Amino acid sequence: MKIGLGSIVYEFGGIPLMRSAAKTASHGIRYVDVLAFGDYNPAFYPVEEQEKLASAFKEYGVRASSVITCAHGNIGSSDREERGFAMEQFKLAALLVKRLGGKQVLVGKGCGNIDFHLSRERATENSANFLKAYAKWCQDEGILVTFELEPEALHVCNGIQSVKTLIDAIGCDNVFANIDIGHLNILREPPEAMEILKGKIIHMHISDNMGLAHTNSVIGDGNADINAYIEKAIELGIDETAAARGDVAVAAIEVGEPGEYIADSDYRVLKSLGNVYSRVPCLRPKI
Repeated sequence: MKIGLGSIVYEFGGIPLMRSAAKTASHGIRYVDVLAFGDYNPAFYPVEEQEKLASAFKEYGVRASSVITCAHGNIGSSDREERGFAMEQFKLAALLVKRLGGKQVLVGKGCGNIDFHLSRERATENSANFLKAYAKWCQDEGILVTFELEPEALHVCNGIQSVKTLIDAIGCDNVFANIDIGHLNILREPPEAMEILKGKIIHMHISDNMGLAHTNSVIGDGNADINAYIEKAIELGIDETAAARGDVAVAAIEVGEPGEYIADSDYRVLKSLGNVYSRVPCLRPKI
């Protein structure tokens, strides 16, 4: 497994991807989880700007381990126009990740929300139909689709079992799971709970918190047992699962809480990186 970095820590400091790619490389990290979030969505960049970004990634020796897609709107909605606009964004994200040397689109926002006047069953059905259509489109593009759960209650995927249920409902062989360690820390789901996703875990987020709120704290400032989750993912074959699909298993550090302004991005990255290397021996660079 390789270590990566989520672009969120630089985005929330007002640092664009072109500059953050250079900073990421300077820290010895070669994999970037590119955040496509809200108004800052690189998938909407003009193609020529995306090509410039791709050239910069190559120059700095980094590539996208995934594009994290948090589309405007709710893919669990019953509103066809809302889902249609989301599909446009998801397809653009897939084309972007290919340009940036990657193969994965990570579905954020817990794979859909439970809106007012919408049952969990209906929202789950809406999300499953949306993601099945998207996964089939991605098969033709050679793209893998990865689901991330969120710890809050009103998401379609708000626990490991719900991720497995959604993957099984879709039934496409290019659909996999992301494991966000901080999210499982909040949910009190131990590493052993990941066993039901054996053969389907292909990507991880290293995030931290005190187990009560979704803070994406500097790694080491919380109480998540990062090493235990990473060791379990390795035991369950994350590296082999990724390699079988022509990809590399990456555990990306994710620091930064949506809505905050980060004035000290490099400090947070370096402190987090040092704590990961001290706590997770298998991710330490070989000297």
